[in-house]
Amino acid sequence: MEKTGAEILLQALKNEGVEIIFGYPGANSLPIHDSLNESPIKHYLVRHEQAAAHAADGYARATGKVGVCMATSGPGATNLVTGIATAYMDSTPMVVLTGQVTTELLGSDAFQETDIIGITMPITKHSYLISDPDDIKTTIKQAFEIARSGRPGPVLIDLPRDVMAAKREQSEDEDSTATVPEKQHLESKKDKKQLQQIANYMNMSERPVILIGGGVKLSQACEELAELIEKGNIPFVSTMMGIGSVYASNGFNLGFIGTHGNKLANRIVHDSDFILTVGARFSDRSTSIVKEFAPLATIAQIDIDPSSISKVIKADISLVCDICEALAKLTPLVESKERSGWLGRIEKERKALGKDRAMKECGPAGAFIRDVQTAMPDETVAITDVGLNQIWTVRSWETKTPRGMITPGGLGTMGFGLPAAMGVKVGMPDYGVVVFSGDGGFFMNIQELATISYYNLPVKIVVFNNGHLGMIRQIQDLFYNARFNDIELGNKVDIVAVANGFGIQADRISVEDSGVGIEKMCASDGPFLLEVLVDPDTYVFPIIPPGRSNIDMIGGRQG
Repeated sequence: MEKTGAEILLQALKNEGVEIIFGYPGANSLPIHDSLNESPIKHYLVRHEQAAAHAADGYARATGKVGVCMATSGPGATNLVTGIATAYMDSTPMVVLTGQVTTELLGSDAFQETDIIGITMPITKHSYLISDPDDIKTTIKQAFEIARSGRPGPVLIDLPRDVMAAKREQSEDEDSTATVPEKQHLESKKDKKQLQQIANYMNMSERPVILIGGGVKLSQACEELAELIEKGNIPFVSTMMGIGSVYASNGFNLGFIGTHGNKLANRIVHDSDFILTVGARFSDRSTSIVKEFAPLATIAQIDIDPSSISKVIKADISLVCDICEALAKLTPLVESKERSGWLGRIEKERKALGKDRAMKECGPAGAFIRDVQTAMPDETVAITDVGLNQIWTVRSWETKTPRGMITPGGLGTMGFGLPAAMGVKVGMPDYGVVVFSGDGGFFMNIQELATISYYNLPVKIVVFNNGHLGMIRQIQDLFYNARFNDIELGNKVDIVAVANGFGIQADRISVEDSGVGIEKMCASDGPFLLEVLVDPDTYVFPIIPPGRSNIDMIGGRQG
């Protein structure tokens, strides 16, 4: 039976378990869009290609599957770049499909020709240019295996229009089994020795801490890590990407570390004598001044990605392997200890800081976010954008499941929240979905209100409106002698009217008077936008000043 390259492509995607593609058509991707008419794969038409990448990213983070997005050549492909980079930095498994000019025109500066493989080479795990329809099935299988395996990430496949239109004879015995990547097992004597060494240090240490990164979620090692924490009575901290990996209400959870982290978490890490780092790369947002990070601690690092080992902080002991397997084999080697002295000291520190201090540090915005969580279903995924809204949310929302908080980490992408929330809702239709954004990030992908409205996606959208780029305003206020410049967005845009214009219910409230507004939003059946007016002087504290260590956090005023 003859099939076009596009039909072969869609069958190969179906074989990999693909059910959803987020995309935007163009002339050079039309053979694929035409073949979608006969495919069970559903295509969601976004209103900007960047949103397709963010939606696929959100879908992947919420479901654990590989997200798929698609755009045409030239500007369509280049509009995907920010979303690809976001996925790459945060290790999201994603396959990116781009249309391309015909093979005979490659390199001729043809209309809408762009070397998208060259452009994205630093931000993809691998890239393919398919020049023969016979290579499609193999390439798709390889691409999904690469996207899922090791440290996950995006893979790009460039698809010339003539290759997608060409026909090839295909047999009916299609392989319908999705690729299952092989894990890197702990087999060598060296690996086993290092694992025992980690256990020995943990058993001997008086002030141990576990530092959790996003790799724990990616390896689906959350239960294994929880068992280790419970057995060893070991307190833990998280990076922003690691939040939600382990839920503990027993005092073990100290919060997240770094620039906008919890003061208790930063202090305890500084005073620890042993740190087991799992699936974290010690970014500058977590470690601040490297030479002053945990000066008394022996540091062990477990990660699937060898390039993350000792990249920023030198690891005294390291293990490159699947995190889930490593933790499962480490737990039996760790002794059960009371650690009453260490845990007692932590509790004393906690009381000295004030148990409601973290709530106060996020001010009325934090209280608002907690009220939203109370009103939403228990099974709700919170998505953030970037800025003050992000820090308010990650510090105030009580994340109880590994995929309950989705936030852009490494790249810090404004405009991520709204389209990512679309992907989350499509992937998790039975879950509540709420996105917290600032006015700045919201304006960057405001056109996706049209997508949400068209597909009637019941996403709850919170826009904190302070009329400014709030995080930049705080930095200018605190560290640039309040010389405010290029941060004022103004208040001339009627966001409620804009939402209504897109066919979405909306309301406006002040952050201090939120009860009725929250109730109205959460009771709505479809999408709903709630604009929340915030005083521009409302910041987030504590914060680490530039050039200072993690224990040099400063407080400040609240509006």
